[in-house]
Amino acid sequence: MKKVSTFLTQGFETVEALAVIDILRRAGITVDIISISDSLDVVSAQKIVVKAEYIFDGYDFSDTDMIFLPGGPGTKNYEKNEAFLSIVKEFNNKNKLIAAICAAPSVLGHLGILEGKKATCFPGYEKDLYGAEVVVEKVVTDGTITTGIGMGASFEMGFEIIRILLGEEMKDKIEKSTQYII
Repeated sequence: MKKVSTFLTQGFETVEALAVIDILRRAGITVDIISISDSLDVVSAQKIVVKAEYIFDGYDFSDTDMIFLPGGPGTKNYEKNEAFLSIVKEFNNKNKLIAAICAAPSVLGHLGILEGKKATCFPGYEKDLYGAEVVVEKVVTDGTITTGIGMGASFEMGFEIIRILLGEEMKDKIEKSTQYII
């Protein structure tokens, strides 16, 4: 079974996190919801309290196939956590899968992970995608890195992760079962 570790930070974008988690779980992908703060209760940018399942400190990433970073104004909190940044760098160094949406691709840019790759982000963050070829598309996958433009692309992000982990047939099945495609 494939597994995605999804990070929540205070001020995350609600739809970007929860829509992607929902879509992935419909496909049978295990999704662990991890708070990078010291509390399981994480408050979104829209002031919705979401209870994470795990605290980052002590979490075991050994069987994680992909990490996913929702964006939102809380994105700046990712970069305040050196242990978190170490995990992102480790995944990149091992050519493991990384996905980020909205403002969160800026974290990857600041770490140099987007160098020479096509990437997208929320308008205004392009300058933070150091070394990337910035494209205006809902979702872009280049190698092991998948980036999304913002909340409006949350469904597409979820479907793209399904395609990457489980293939086109499962992606199509979930698109149809959710009425994304009629």
